[in-house]
Amino acid sequence: MVNGYELASNEVVPAARLAIAKALRERYNLTESNIASILGVAQAAVSKYLNDKYSLSVEEMYKKIDRSKIDAYIEKIAKGDELKLKQCICSICGTLNKFDCKFSAPQSSGAN
Repeated sequence: MVNGYELASNEVVPAARLAIAKALRERYNLTESNIASILGVAQAAVSKYLNDKYSLSVEEMYKKIDRSKIDAYIEKIAKGDELKLKQCICSICGTLNKFDCKFSAPQSSGAN
């Protein structure tokens, strides 16, 4: 049985990046290098996304993504707002995968 974090890292996050990469290419005609910089991945990963070279499990997750979530964040992401990218991926993941994730939780100052 796959746990929530495995599902998120192996399928949901790549599917979210796939959706964002395709939207950035279609709407802003950004280069693979520009998209890679925005997504924080290698240009080769973006090339795979844009050339439909990803696993069937990622493709299945991609089909389930609520496109309104992508639309809600894509303009801010295109402007380079990294925090918005993290929020977008977490928002997409939350709709596809229900588990108690602390990825987007505010970090404590360390003082108790």
